Amino acid sequence: MADGDITVRPLDRIAQRALTGWLGDAHAAGIDVDDIDSIGGAYDDYVHEMLLTPADERSDPTAFLTMIGMALGEHLRRNSSLHWRIVSDSHGTDLALASADDLGVLYPVDPVAEAWSAQQRGWLPEFATGVLGQLGAAWS
Repeated sequence: MADGDITVRPLDRIAQRALTGWLGDAHAAGIDVDDIDSIGGAYDDYVHEMLLTPADERSDPTAFLTMIGMALGEHLRRNSSLHWRIVSDSHGTDLALASADDLGVLYPVDPVAEAWSAQQRGWLPEFATGVLGQLGAAWS
């Protein structure tokens, strides 16, 4: 697959099961995907705890960040016309949100991972509101 080429396809059973698992993990962690402040608060609390933990004692954050990304994605899906898709590009295959025509794609784990790398807190509700606002403006 050449750089820039992407393939977007509907979720299959395996992808649906993975998504259901991530959202189940979020629910078990006390996250309400209908409440963006719940998702943002869980992320902020995690970052705070990790920053208090010596670097050599920190666990790998990948699973938690993915769970937060999937919760964010589900929140966006429930409040917009976006839908879950399997998206493949030159970097691999991931769950992502796509527009109705499958031309616009958002990987919800990416902004979470970027914020984690910057040790950024307090950003998630504003980010989600901004995305939803842009989607709303695109339809008006």
